[in-house]
Amino acid sequence: MRKVLGLLLLFGLLAGIPAKAAEVYQQNLSQWKGQVKEITGREYKFLVDPEKVNADVTKAFKEIWDQAKDVAATLNIRMTEKKKDPFALAPTIKTYFDTPDFALWQKGFLIRVTTNYQRGYPASPLRVSVKGINGSFSKVLATKLEAKGVKNSSNAEDNIGIGKDGQLVSYVDKAVNFTLTRGELGQMNLADFGAYVPELLKLGLPADTKLTAHVAYGVRCRPGLMELPGLDKPLSVSMEAWSRTEGGAPFVYDFSFGYDGDFTKQIEAHKAGEKLMQTLYAQLGEKLAMKDVHKWIGSKVRVLLNKPL
Repeated sequence: MRKVLGLLLLFGLLAGIPAKAAEVYQQNLSQWKGQVKEITGREYKFLVDPEKVNADVTKAFKEIWDQAKDVAATLNIRMTEKKKDPFALAPTIKTYFDTPDFALWQKGFLIRVTTNYQRGYPASPLRVSVKGINGSFSKVLATKLEAKGVKNSSNAEDNIGIGKDGQLVSYVDKAVNFTLTRGELGQMNLADFGAYVPELLKLGLPADTKLTAHVAYGVRCRPGLMELPGLDKPLSVSMEAWSRTEGGAPFVYDFSFGYDGDFTKQIEAHKAGEKLMQTLYAQLGEKLAMKDVHKWIGSKVRVLLNKPL
């Protein structure tokens, strides 16, 4: 009888029963063990359906901010709006490259080129990120991502989104980041990116493979700060809207916040951040969340590329 009860308990935990489930950060610490030192930051992402907010982007951002701020207040988490231009919009273009059949995605890689704007004009150089994605924690961290011939930085981030039945889910991505001018990127085929990240040329694809561009025209605002317990300073809250055409209607919004640092020393912040995400979904899921939000796990890229779980 004890053996049967033990098996039932195990199956219940594996099924993610809310009353029994451990907090996500606890699950991660248990799974990651010594590799936790490789995690450089954590980001929380709540996806919003454009049909549930004002058609005007600035007004939509204010709606999302005000409602999230009210929810945070119930948890004694303070969100403070900037005094000057809190909902000022910053445009950006994020272009994701892959083969027409998404061979890079299937092999666990993502190429992103970001164009920012200065005084209304596209800025140079461009920001390039090559990411390891779509795998277990150990597989993603084992992805060899090294940039050649350019100054670069790397990071591995734990991402928290809404999963099935409103439960939180966690996934890790790893990236190498650098900047290049438009001319240095050539035709933007696999060889052009592989010249800087050689691992891309070891995936079994011809070097001259042409890549398809998937473009997200974004506008972002950073309306204020959030004070999470356990952190040395307040963190910036970000909201972003993505459209498929320049000036077009958004197809997704997100509300996000995050922080860098030693994962093992931020337990209080992890606990508060997870509680806030759960409460945001519980109180605002019907009002704001994307349809079938669990299929996107907080990733605007999955929405852009139509890659639901």
